[in-house]
Amino acid sequence: MNIGFIGLGTMGAGMASNLSKGGYTLIVHDALKEAAAPFLSNNAQWADTPREVAEKCEVICLSLPGPTEVSSVAYGVNGLLDGIQTGGAVFDLSTNSPTVIREIGDKFEARGGGIF
Repeated sequence: MNIGFIGLGTMGAGMASNLSKGGYTLIVHDALKEAAAPFLSNNAQWADTPREVAEKCEVICLSLPGPTEVSSVAYGVNGLLDGIQTGGAVFDLSTNSPTVIREIGDKFEARGGGIF
């Protein structure tokens, strides 16, 4: 199973590293591609956009600074909403607003996916 991971800063890098150590294939994206370098050298694949992550993965983890960034990754141009698979699950590990998660969840659910 491919697991997508978006947000490879201090918190996200640690979580993504544990998934990689667990033997999962990671498809990664970050605003700064250099943040992905340790993962790319360890068999992770780079995705140019959140949409590409969603198209290639059934499970996606987000570790982003806050609601603005989560909304941008979800709804922005080539965002997750454009590529979410039926049955796809997004796990938001960010510090976020319940209101934002409900709004995103409604839109993902309409496309057959979900956010948790």
